[in-house]
Amino acid sequence: MTMNYPLKGIVFDLDGTLVDSLGVTFAGFNHALTSMNIRAHSVEEITTHFGTGEDQIFAKLVGKERAQEAYSRFQRYMDENVNRVPLHEGVAELLKNIHQHQVPTSIFTGRSWNTTETILRYHGLLNSFVTIVANDHVALPKPSPEGLHLALSRMKLTPEEVLFIGDSPADLIASRAAGTQGVAALWDHLADQQLLAPHQPRHWASHPEEIWTLWEQLKQK
Repeated sequence: MTMNYPLKGIVFDLDGTLVDSLGVTFAGFNHALTSMNIRAHSVEEITTHFGTGEDQIFAKLVGKERAQEAYSRFQRYMDENVNRVPLHEGVAELLKNIHQHQVPTSIFTGRSWNTTETILRYHGLLNSFVTIVANDHVALPKPSPEGLHLALSRMKLTPEEVLFIGDSPADLIASRAAGTQGVAALWDHLADQQLLAPHQPRHWASHPEEIWTLWEQLKQK
């Protein structure tokens, strides 16, 4: 039987977890590709490379020589369409609860810092976290636990004291490797329970409000 330790902090993934960004992200990838006379790619072709930053994904899609140009086009698209990246339903209320109760909270995302900053600034959340670890800040991308270890060190917490909430296999692999209590977030329309189940998350959540319920059950008394 898996033991659940008292909790002291929370780390979130960003895309598909805090924000409903994947549709705009896929559109941004294909805007960059087609504007460079490269065919549009399917969702499956793009998500195969998720975990690394957008610049690294473009290197795989268009080659290293053209990756920076494609990434720049993608960044401009995200800047111009950030109003189409809402918080998931229930996330604002969850974050309000978290901040009112002064729960140490961070983000570890596979997204690059530039577009992460754009999204969080738009929602007024840029200064709402102990730390924000983006793909640029680590040598090894998800599913490596390096970013989680970095966030934990800045939060001054041990892995078993922290929930890591994400919607992808890379998130759950990183959580398990780091030793955090992994939560599979199922509220994004692209979240796939069958895809996540083999990675044995410690907890499941179908709506952000369930995260607060879980926190209340497991927090440090």
